[in-house]
Amino acid sequence: MTDWILREPTQQRGFGFIHPAQTVIRFSLLSHWRAILALVLLATASLFLLGECMAFTLASRAVPQKSTVWRAPRREARSTPKQSRVWMPVLADAPKLDLIERMSDGSFARSAYFDVSLDLAADADAVKPTPVSAYQEAPARSDPFDLVMRGGLASGAPAPATVLPSARPAKLATVVKAGRQAFVRSEPINVSVAPVKPAVSSIRRLVSLPAREEPLGNIEGAVDVPREEFASLARELGADSVKPGEELDILVQQPGQGPTQIVYARHVSKGRGERLLARLDDGRFRTAPDRHLYDRLVAEAMAAEAPAAPKPAVRPQESRDLGRAAADFPKLAAHLKQGKVPVRVGLQVIELLKANDIHWSKPDEMPVLDVVFRKSEDGSDDLVSITLHEGDAERHFYRYQASEDGRTEFFDHEGRSVSKSLMHKPVPAGKQGDGFGWRVHPILQVKKFHNGVDFRAPKGSPIMAAGDGVVEKISWEDGYGKFVRIRHDGGYETTYAHIDGTPKDLKVGQRVSQGQVIAFVGSTGLSTGPHLYYELRVGNNYEDPTKAQMPAGTVLRGRALDEFHRQVAHVEAITEAIKTTATSAAEAVAHVLTPGEARGPQ
Repeated sequence: MTDWILREPTQQRGFGFIHPAQTVIRFSLLSHWRAILALVLLATASLFLLGECMAFTLASRAVPQKSTVWRAPRREARSTPKQSRVWMPVLADAPKLDLIERMSDGSFARSAYFDVSLDLAADADAVKPTPVSAYQEAPARSDPFDLVMRGGLASGAPAPATVLPSARPAKLATVVKAGRQAFVRSEPINVSVAPVKPAVSSIRRLVSLPAREEPLGNIEGAVDVPREEFASLARELGADSVKPGEELDILVQQPGQGPTQIVYARHVSKGRGERLLARLDDGRFRTAPDRHLYDRLVAEAMAAEAPAAPKPAVRPQESRDLGRAAADFPKLAAHLKQGKVPVRVGLQVIELLKANDIHWSKPDEMPVLDVVFRKSEDGSDDLVSITLHEGDAERHFYRYQASEDGRTEFFDHEGRSVSKSLMHKPVPAGKQGDGFGWRVHPILQVKKFHNGVDFRAPKGSPIMAAGDGVVEKISWEDGYGKFVRIRHDGGYETTYAHIDGTPKDLKVGQRVSQGQVIAFVGSTGLSTGPHLYYELRVGNNYEDPTKAQMPAGTVLRGRALDEFHRQVAHVEAITEAIKTTATSAAEAVAHVLTPGEARGPQ
C-alpha cells in the first residue's frame, strides 16, 4: 500500500480531520515490533506478580479442621510391650577360645582355652587381671527413663566407680564394667532398655587351628551341623581341608526350632588373607564385606553361657599344697584367685616356679605372668603355657608330651624340660646316714672323702631313677658292689650302689624316666648293712646330690625337637587368636556404646 500526503486545505472526511502536515503510516509487524515486544513483557510480568500474590494470600489463610467423632472401643486397648533395640553382650572376665582339636587317641573334642594376664606388681584386690574389660548394660528399672532424667544414675543406685572424662552429665547411661558401675557416653533419645540376654537363639563360636592338615569332614563331626552346611561352605572356600597355619572360625546358631546352622565363617590363610563368609537364606555362602556384624556375633558368642562342665573335686592333698603355696607365694596365690584360675592350674603354676627356683624378693622385681590353661569337655583343667615378662626379658614354659607313656612335661623354648629337678632322695623308704664330705670309713677305719650320700632302708626297698636318662652301666666293683649308673640329658651322671639287684627287664641303653624303679636296696661290696649309696658326678667333679639343683627332665633333639617347635607354634597361634578375639569383641561392644564414633581399621 502506497503512503500518500495531503497538502491541500483541510477537508472533511468520514474519519475525522487530518492536519495538513501530518503523515499517516499504515500498521505492520516490521514497523511496530518494538512496541509489541514491550507489551508482551509487561503482560507476562503482571501475570507473574498476580500469581505470587494469590499464592501468598491462600497460604496465610487458616485451613478449617474437620471435627472428629471418637467412638467407644469395642475391647480393652493393650499396649505393645517394648522390644529391645540392641542387646549388649557381657564379655567374659577371662578371654577364651572354644577350639576343635584332635586328641591323642585320634578323636575330635571341643576344649575351651583361657588366657589370663597377672601383673604381680599391682594390688590383686584393686586391679582386674584380665586384658579385656566386661561391659554390660545396667538392669532394667521400673522407670526406664530414670537413667536419663537423673543424669545417668537411677534412684537408689550407688555412686559410680569411674567416670569417663569425655562424658557429660546430661548424656550418661549406667553400665557395669568388670563388676562395677561406670558412665559411658550416650544420647538421651529413642530410649530403650536392653535385656541382659538376647531374645534370639544363642550363638556359639568354634575354631579350628590344626597342627596338621585336617579335612572339613573330620571337623564336621565335632560341630554337629548338617553335612550340607559344610559342603556348601567347602564349595565357597574352594578347599576341603584346613592346613597348618590356617584358621577356620565357625559361628553356629541354634534356632528355637530346626537344625543347627552355620551363620558366619571366617577363614585365614597366608595366601588369601582373611575371608568372611555369611550364610544366605538358601543355604549358600557369600563373601561378607562388612566385619562389624561378625564381631558383634563373636561378642555374643563369648557372652553366651554354655552348660557348665562338672567342677573337679579338689583332693585333700591339693588343699594342703594350696595352703603351702599361698605361704610361699602369697601375692601370686592372690592374683591366681582374683583371675579365677582353677585350683589345679594354680598349683601347677606354683610347682613349676618352685621347680625352677624362681622367686621374687623385691616389689620392683615382680613380673607379669601370662597364664594359658585349658578346660576339657570332661571338666579337667590343664596348664598349657606360662610366659614370664621380667623387664625386657621373657621366659616361656610349654606343656608337651615327650614320652610315649602319656605323661607330659613343661619345656622351655629350646626344648629343655623345666618341670623336673634331680631327686634328692631316690629311695622313699630310706633314712639319710653319712652325708657328702669327709668321714672315717666304717670298714677301712681311715679318713676318706665321701663322694655321695648313704640312705639306710630295708633290704629289697625300691630305688627310683632320680631323673630322666639312659642306663649307662649295670656292673660290679669292689667298693660299690653291684651298681647302676644313669647318664641324664643334662650331661651329668648318677650312681646307685650296694644294690641287691635290678628289675629283670632293665637293660643297658634303655631310657628311663624320673621315678621309675631301677634297683632294689641291698648290702653288696664294702657295706655294713642294707643301704643305698647315691652319687652325683658332674663332669669330673662330685656334687652333693641332696643339695644340687639339676634339671632332671628330657632334652629334646632331632625329630622330637622339630615336633615340639610345631607344638609351640600351635600354642602361640591359639594365644594370638584368643587376644584377637577379645579385642574384636571389645571393639564391637564399644561401637554399640558409642554408635556415633567410627571404628578403627580392622
